[in-house]
Amino acid sequence: MKAFANMKLAQKVQLAIIPLMVVLFAFAGLILNYFSRTRTINNAVKEAYVYIDKLIDIANIIEQKTGKGLSSNDIFELKPYFAKPAFNKTDFPSLISRNGEYVLHITRQGARLPMKTIQEIKNLKANEGFIYYQDITDDITENRILVYKYYKPYNAYFAISVSPTEVLEQVKANRRAMIAIVFLSSLISALVVWLLLKPITKQLAHLSVRLKQLAQGEIPPTVKVTDRSELGTLAESLNSLIDGLKGTTEFARQIEQNKLDFDFKPLSKNDQLGLALLQMRESLKRAQQEEAKRKKEDDIRTWINAGLAKFGDILRQNNNNLNLLADNVIQNLVNYLDANQGGIFMFKEYESEKHLELLSAFAYNRKKFLQKSIMLGEGLVGTCAVEKQTIYLKEIPSDYIAITSGLGEATPTSLLIVPLKLEDEIFGVIEIASFNEFAPYQIEFVEKVSESIASTLNSVKNNIRTRELLEQSQQQREEMAAQEEEMRQNMEEMQATQEEMQRKNLELEIITSAINQSLVSCSLNDDGFIVDSNLVFQEMTGYSKAELEGMLLESLIVDSQREEFSKLWKSVLNGQPINTTLHLVGNNGRERFLLASLTPGFDPMGLLIKILLVGHDITESKKLELMTQQQAKEIEKNIKRIKEEQEISNLRHREMETLLKALDQNCLVTIIEPDGLITYINNKNVEVLGDKKEDIENRFIQDIDFTAKNKPKEFERFWKSLHKGIKQTREFSLDVKGETRWVLENYTPIMDESGNLYKIINIALDITENKRKEMELNAVIEQLKQQLKK
Repeated sequence: MKAFANMKLAQKVQLAIIPLMVVLFAFAGLILNYFSRTRTINNAVKEAYVYIDKLIDIANIIEQKTGKGLSSNDIFELKPYFAKPAFNKTDFPSLISRNGEYVLHITRQGARLPMKTIQEIKNLKANEGFIYYQDITDDITENRILVYKYYKPYNAYFAISVSPTEVLEQVKANRRAMIAIVFLSSLISALVVWLLLKPITKQLAHLSVRLKQLAQGEIPPTVKVTDRSELGTLAESLNSLIDGLKGTTEFARQIEQNKLDFDFKPLSKNDQLGLALLQMRESLKRAQQEEAKRKKEDDIRTWINAGLAKFGDILRQNNNNLNLLADNVIQNLVNYLDANQGGIFMFKEYESEKHLELLSAFAYNRKKFLQKSIMLGEGLVGTCAVEKQTIYLKEIPSDYIAITSGLGEATPTSLLIVPLKLEDEIFGVIEIASFNEFAPYQIEFVEKVSESIASTLNSVKNNIRTRELLEQSQQQREEMAAQEEEMRQNMEEMQATQEEMQRKNLELEIITSAINQSLVSCSLNDDGFIVDSNLVFQEMTGYSKAELEGMLLESLIVDSQREEFSKLWKSVLNGQPINTTLHLVGNNGRERFLLASLTPGFDPMGLLIKILLVGHDITESKKLELMTQQQAKEIEKNIKRIKEEQEISNLRHREMETLLKALDQNCLVTIIEPDGLITYINNKNVEVLGDKKEDIENRFIQDIDFTAKNKPKEFERFWKSLHKGIKQTREFSLDVKGETRWVLENYTPIMDESGNLYKIINIALDITENKRKEMELNAVIEQLKQQLKK
């Protein structure tokens, strides 16, 4: 680059133009060669299409003779036409099946096209076309063009594989001639450029001498103009520059002598030196004015800084007394601004009501004892608090103060309202009125001071709130001491009650487990006839499954209850599920009591399909009724003493009642095939566990069960027991949407008449609430024990 910078202009032009023209000629040759190659390839593809059309015409003639479809006779007739290349040495025609096999080719018959190539042809979904692919010719891999057309009678493609290398052989001769033309054109262009530049460089040498003198600060003589070309114009411009510099130099000498009224005109509107000298003269005239302006700005800055320091001291004083602080601030602010009146409004919030309350007012050097409350958005002050923006008015309505302000008795000329805000949180509003207009720097000063005032008000409010909280905390400590003494006195009673409650909870859990393992079910049609029944139902009634099928359920109910059951059955047919206790008479007069839920099932069209009866044999529980009532009385006596234990007992009682309601409404029901396939889960499953029906149904329990994945041996024992017909009970917990849920599962195997496993019914209960209450109760007892030790 350094050598290029030291060259003469003619050498630089030659060095730039000549290689550029060589590159342009070469580039034109390359483009011409590219289009020639492309045209040659396209012509070869077109010729291949024509050749394939001739083969198809021949195939049509042969097909008319031999019949439908490709046969050995067709291949025999076509083979002579495939024995020679179409145009070049290697472009032999071929017949290719849909799966890429060469059905007919002089050298590759029986071979296959690459799978990638035949797949690409299928993806194009066109009956004809051409694609580029890689093939092996004479043990050399080359890119070729496969031109093909689909022939429906043969369900195959007539194709020709064209070698671009063979097609482009004829282009090589044109390439050598093109190189020779580019070389000769470059030599001629170089000679023409040299002849044109010679007189130009000579004239530029003269101009260069004059410009060098100007660069050294001299004012040279003018240049003689010899022609009217661009160089002549350049010489005239140089002469004008020399004359102009003479005038500019004289003007600069006059400015140096402080003669600012000297007449001077720039060479043009773009004469930067002349315009700069004129601007310098104007700058000298404005210098004195700027000095006075700077002095005024310094005075304002000093006034603002002094005011900020002053109010900083004021805000540090009396920061424990909100009213005294507000009086001191507003009085000094009105005086410092040379205003007439002002006030501070404090933001307050009582329950859902938010308003501004006048904290302090000052007018005519006297404190005004006023009481004023303004709602947010009311008047200018309320608007300022809502919008959190400064309001400055120069034209004040004559009745403004009487309507909204409440500051004094005179109508001001200008009014300034500034919000007291800190980090976009409003703490109050300052309103200042004056008979003089406020300058912008005064408004800016008030806005800066308002931030400090807001910060101090926030601190004072927090201090007051802290004192109130300390007093409240002291009072609460005294109350807690009294409660602690009372809790100590009740400790022994709570411990005794806890032991009794644990025993009763254990009994309730045993009863719950027994209920879950003894559920019965059967399905009925809309006439009330039994369609299907489970083994527990059969054992309870004493009838076999075959005997129960087709039997009217009402016939099993005692006479005294049939009228009531008929009314309930009408409600079921109307689509309403019911819960009731049925008094049944089974085989050989066996009387049983069934706590049952009757639920109708409908298809998507809303037609009744069947009625499902699910219940529990509660005959034995009747015998325990008296004992249970006695135990309930004892529990009631113990838990009346403490309110918390009574709530827990009531909760247990409600859980017991809920458990006896409709199974589908209260239990998690899952039906599992013998191989572990889950075929059904009810809506309660979705509600409790959070998984959608489509995510669980038709999946194997082995794939989703936690024990199966993490404890395979334990799950194997569990699964084998079910296949043997042994009922299984499990309890587990899991997280559902960030909440821990506890579930108690009861797996009941259903065996067929041959003793083989037919279905597995899992009826589970959501015991999350019981677990939570148990943990809360244990935590309370543990806390009381710790307090007792202290």
